[in-house]
Amino acid sequence: MKLARNLGIGLALLTAIIVAAVIFLLSSLDSIVAGAIEKYGSQVTQTPVRVSSVSIDLKAGSAAINELRVGNPDGFKAADIFTLGGISIRIDTATITQDPIIIDEINISAPRVVYEINKAGASNIKVLEQNIAASSGGGASGSESSGSSEGPRLIIRKLVIDGGEIDARVAALGDQQMSAKLPRIQLTDIGKKSGGATGAEVAKQVTQAIVAKVGPAVANLGLEKYIGKSLDEAKALVDSKAAESLGEAVGKGKEGLRKLLEK
Repeated sequence: MKLARNLGIGLALLTAIIVAAVIFLLSSLDSIVAGAIEKYGSQVTQTPVRVSSVSIDLKAGSAAINELRVGNPDGFKAADIFTLGGISIRIDTATITQDPIIIDEINISAPRVVYEINKAGASNIKVLEQNIAASSGGGASGSESSGSSEGPRLIIRKLVIDGGEIDARVAALGDQQMSAKLPRIQLTDIGKKSGGATGAEVAKQVTQAIVAKVGPAVANLGLEKYIGKSLDEAKALVDSKAAESLGEAVGKGKEGLRKLLEK
């Protein structure tokens, strides 16, 4: 009887420990996911990635991520290159315990992109592209960031990024701010062909999709001519453009005066 009683107490204690562990895991799930986003995101971009908060409801199959920030590469003024205001996620609840986990839809609303050309003529978007390429290349850092053995793999059926804004700054123009709209981005079946993507692979694909849209949008602002030019070269370009505009204005003024005198 004593042995049975001790076994019963032992099993009850073990059960209590298991239940406590499960409750702790579920209560800590939000912070675990936030930590994973920051870890894998930082590995991919090689800049700090921060998340304000994560809220997950496994029963409803929904999640929300608030204020995800991607730090600007070294050598640029703004603190962040990307700020993703709100992210809503719908998960296929039947796959939560499976690998890969299937995510039905991710919506990213009102992202903000800061595009900079610094005094050396370098573009922060280009530097970020190089960071991403380096993180997915060979060597120790590439194998670590791929995260092939860490965490469950994901298949994302649909990802939409909408309502984005681009703030552009050029050092040669005195950091004068210009703006442009970020075109709508939609990706489908991320990770499907490979049987699931790691967190790092998803972060890479999403970042590359944003970068690919930023280039054409910024090109419409006429800033590409400043890339690769030193501050003095860029300022000379600005001065020549200003002189050209002044010449055109003077020419138009003279022509207007001539027409006025002819009347």
